[in-house]
Order: sequence, then C-alpha cells, then structure tokens
Amino acid sequence: MIDKVFILENKKIKGIEGEKERVERIVKSCGKVVEKDIKNVDLLITMGGDGTLIKGFHLLGENNPLIYGIKYGKVGFLTNSNENIEEKIKNIFEGKLYLSERCLIEVKIKNRSNIFKDICLNEVIFFRKGIRIVGFSVESDKEKIFNFKGDGIIFSTPTGSTAHSLSAGGPVLSPEIDAFVIMPVMPHLLTIRPVIVKMSVKMKVNGEIYAVVDGQREYSVDEKAEIEITLSKRKGKIILDDEKFFEKLSSKFFWSR
Repeated sequence: MIDKVFILENKKIKGIEGEKERVERIVKSCGKVVEKDIKNVDLLITMGGDGTLIKGFHLLGENNPLIYGIKYGKVGFLTNSNENIEEKIKNIFEGKLYLSERCLIEVKIKNRSNIFKDICLNEVIFFRKGIRIVGFSVESDKEKIFNFKGDGIIFSTPTGSTAHSLSAGGPVLSPEIDAFVIMPVMPHLLTIRPVIVKMSVKMKVNGEIYAVVDGQREYSVDEKAEIEITLSKRKGKIILDDEKFFEKLSSKFFWSR
C-alpha cells in the first residue's frame, strides 16, 4: 500500500517547479500524502534524469521504497516519459505497474584509521590519485581473479553496465540479473578483459586511490587498504512504464539502424 510520497526534482531544470506542483496535485487528488521529509516514505518520485533518481536512492538511506523516475533530463535508462503522467501515477497507486528489482552491490573500505561502507545502484569506481598507474589484486574466497597495473577498476551492477563501465568498454548486462561486472580501466596488459561474477570479492592496491560511489560520494583509499565488494541482499525497486530494456537500449545507442 502506497500512502506517503516524496517528490525530488532537479532544480537546475527550467520550469521544473511548475511541473512538481502539477505532480503534487495529482498525488494529493489520489488521497496520498506528499511528505516534506524523504525518510520513511512508500514511494519516491524523481523529476529529472537518471542522476536525479540515483541521488534520491542515496538520500533514502536504509529506507527502501518504490522509486518512480519521470524524465525531464537528458539521460533516461531508469526514468520514464513525462507524457500522460497523471494516468501513469494513478496506475501506480492502483497497483498497475511494472516493478524492476535491481541488483545492488555493497562496498566496504577498511583504511588504516577508518572504515567506509556504502551501497551502489550503478557502480563504484576506484581510480589512481597520482600520475602513476596502480597495482590492483582482486580475488574470491577460492582463487585470484585479477592482478594487474592500470589506472583503475570499476565494479558495476547490471543497472550500471550502461554507464561508466560501458564507456570503459564493458559489456551490457540484462538489468535484473544477480551479478556484477569487474571492469579494469586502462590495464597495462592487453589480455586483461572484464569479467562477470556473483560471488564476493576482495581487493588490495599498492597505491593511493579514490573510490567514487554512483557519482554521489567520494572516499580516499589508503595504500594497502582492504576492500570488499559483495552483492547486497537488498534490491532497488524501480518502477518502469514497461519492461522493454533492449528496445530502449537500441533507440539510445542507434542499434539496428
């Protein structure tokens, strides 16, 4: 049952305040409460692009409501057209929706003096701080996966496989599978290629690096820090107008033209 709704808009978009007021009126006309606090809501509506939706996901903290993105921005793999929005919102409240449950990955960084924990809808990117390449060693409980020198490494969810990982040459994953991509960035070895796994992995580095989670938060990672990447038990609950992922992919990347 959806009772409490929070609406998050990208304030940089021209005319978005008027659009937000319209969405608020629609929500209230359905007998729902528009909350001023994002915590403890049943539905998050975002108005912008995929970046706005990802920002909202992180603002939710431990809360894990349904998320519906309305596209007013430039990028929209996770967001939906703003046409016929009144009908679409009413359909959501009536349970007429397509719920896409997305795999999330958790990252734990154990530095010398602190520990960081975070969760990713898209990816965590580790990248060198200085001018010199860094050594990366990645292994599972059973065996070593990678040992290479390069500029960085990306751990990407299926949702994030069309983002930074794809730009770095990684594969596109069907969005609802439970696995993640390990994508070396500019490895100093031609035979190194991305792999797809579903087990927990640990990583060590021999240089100082940055970690960037979903383009939202940045962490400084010490040399010799202990890093762990795992599939989360939690799922991202994304509402979409339809389940035609590859049709959307084709239209955005001009496949089959």
